[in-house]
Amino acid sequence: MQTLAKPAMFQIRDIFQHPATLLGAMLLGGWIGTLFPGSAPLLAAVSMLYLSLIQMAALPFVILAVYFGLQRLPSEPGAGVRLARLAGMALLAMLLCAVVGVLAASLAGAGSGMSAAQTAALGKLALRSESQFTMTMRGADDAAASWDIGALVPENFFGVLAYGSLPSVLIGVLCFGAAVSVQDPHRSAQLSGIFEGMYRALESLVNRFNTLLPAAAFVLAAAATASAGVEAIVLLGSFLATFLAAAFAVCAAAIAIICWKLNKSPWLVLMALREPITVCLFSPVAVAAVPGFIQGMSVRLGFSRGMVELVSPIAPVFIKAGEAMFFAVLAIFIANLYHHALSAADIALICALSWAAALWSVGIAGVKSVLLGGFVMASLGLPLEAVLPVFMLVEVLCEGPRNLLSFLISSALIALVADGLYINNEQDSEVWHPSTLKLVFTRKQALSVLFLLLIALFTVFCAGVGYGLRKAF
Repeated sequence: MQTLAKPAMFQIRDIFQHPATLLGAMLLGGWIGTLFPGSAPLLAAVSMLYLSLIQMAALPFVILAVYFGLQRLPSEPGAGVRLARLAGMALLAMLLCAVVGVLAASLAGAGSGMSAAQTAALGKLALRSESQFTMTMRGADDAAASWDIGALVPENFFGVLAYGSLPSVLIGVLCFGAAVSVQDPHRSAQLSGIFEGMYRALESLVNRFNTLLPAAAFVLAAAATASAGVEAIVLLGSFLATFLAAAFAVCAAAIAIICWKLNKSPWLVLMALREPITVCLFSPVAVAAVPGFIQGMSVRLGFSRGMVELVSPIAPVFIKAGEAMFFAVLAIFIANLYHHALSAADIALICALSWAAALWSVGIAGVKSVLLGGFVMASLGLPLEAVLPVFMLVEVLCEGPRNLLSFLISSALIALVADGLYINNEQDSEVWHPSTLKLVFTRKQALSVLFLLLIALFTVFCAGVGYGLRKAF
């Protein structure tokens, strides 16, 4: 019997999340921000609204993904050894990213081709931008600038969930999930069933918020260009071009490692990870790409879901490979800007200090991480303070590539340590069957519950009336 082939159908969501659409929205937003620089406060407010919405769904999803990764991981052979290897290779990858950044900036001569007029313009721009920031570079309490490891160790799990930073929250969830994973599965089945429903709902909510990425890319690009201005981007063009080129070179190497381990073509791997890579580049929140990376690495590429769910959420928080490269390129740029000759020992010191500053930046997000560049500069006797305000203006342009580095390096590390844990290609997504909790009451019990509820409501009403009368008199 003859069958008719169905025509290809394009969904609106696919069109909205296509890289070309997002790139066009970003370029249009940059043009609007250049034409209307006075709209920066309004655009910043709108971008903060989107940031709050996506964080509202993405951060709880990350916590639950780590929890379920810990529940699935004990069933896989050699899980502890694999995680130890992955942690060691992550530290090595951060150091290698610093080395790549130094080599790329040295070969490209970042900061060395600026004329006297451009240097003067950069100084004027720094002075004009300095009024937007209030910071203390040095003070009497220098001990507060040290790395407080105690801030990452949670004292109260529930207090950390409510008020803690993301690294301390993830460490608390790791401890809690590890404690639950060693319990009898029958005892924790009900808790996991409740978490599973929340997990799926939050995953759907994050995906729905990600459909707003074209608008978010437009607003963020407009806000960035309205705040920084085209002049700052042009003056720091050699820095931005060098950093982006080095970042995408390392990302290509990570994709190559995944292709080598899976014996697949780069096109298939890129198609499997296209959606999370796009979200990572254009979203201001790194964790917004976590659901896509879990889906792409486990369902489409066939890696162990437990390993992916555990590593992917913590990658942008603890694997600071992008920051290590950023600090390394920044050091070479400043050295060339001030015509400071660097010896081989200075180059090695920059690599080591950039790696240390990246570790130090755990728990520090956004523009504040640029301040750690002074830790690298101080050891070389270079003044970062003079151009720091300008770098803080254009830092947002490096946020997406930095997050993408963390995700793709963690994916490559999963591919390297997951020998023997591969699942067949095109792994079927796990089907979730919601558990039903039935509550059975007798008529007498139902009337008692209703009576108590009415008493509670009446008490609340009387308390409200009494409070109002007290305020009135």
